[in-house]
Amino acid sequence: MIGEKIISERKKHKLNQEDLAELIGVTRQTISNWELNETSPDLKQAQKLSDIFNISMDELIGKKNIILEKIL
Repeated sequence: MIGEKIISERKKHKLNQEDLAELIGVTRQTISNWELNETSPDLKQAQKLSDIFNISMDELIGKKNIILEKIL
């Protein structure tokens, strides 16, 4: 789920919840809620997350690359 991906990427980028919240323009509690899968980022916030983490939106939400799946 997206919460686990946010935690993983946040830690990989050595950010705490407060740092990430400031970069996105939300509260630390909002980040916590996303990580607990209580709420989800909207499209604009998800785009900011993918930009910060340097991953695609598909990677952020856990969708696999369809082309790679068909090749494999």
